Amino acid sequence: MTTLATLAISTYLPAGDLAKIVAAVLIVSVIAPTAVSIAVVGLDRRASGSPQAGAGLVAFGVGVLAALVAVGLYALVNR
Repeated sequence: MTTLATLAISTYLPAGDLAKIVAAVLIVSVIAPTAVSIAVVGLDRRASGSPQAGAGLVAFGVGVLAALVAVGLYALVNR
């Protein structure tokens, strides 16, 4: 019975596509919050007296988020 259920699911959602979806979700769910956290730490550093280091961290966090958006749009347009 399990084999029949697996075949039915793989007909609608192939295992390769499912693996790509799971990988994308895991990457975004780890990288995006980390980038935001780094940017928030940068804002705190800017306020606490280290403006150059803080601005660098903010720029890095924003850059990572922009890269994620760009990769997502690229994947959406170029299937």
